[in-house]
Amino acid sequence: MTIMTLTSASGSETTVKVVRETAKAILVKGNCSEAWFPKSAIDNDGFVADWFRGSLSHSFLWEAPWDEAKRIQSGAAL
Repeated sequence: MTIMTLTSASGSETTVKVVRETAKAILVKGNCSEAWFPKSAIDNDGFVADWFRGSLSHSFLWEAPWDEAKRIQSGAAL
């Protein structure tokens, strides 16, 4: 399981779990959503390019970041 920190263009940080990766995209998950990012939109330090406009699912990654402890407490790990 790979955990990474993403930083938005505005400087907000979130923690996500990497679920799947293809040659051109990466699927990451927070505690209540998951979303695909083009690899070209994320640099090696986890900064998301300012040109990338995500969907509502992308926004939820910042509202409810990946937190294994909270995921287990809510029963979502079952």
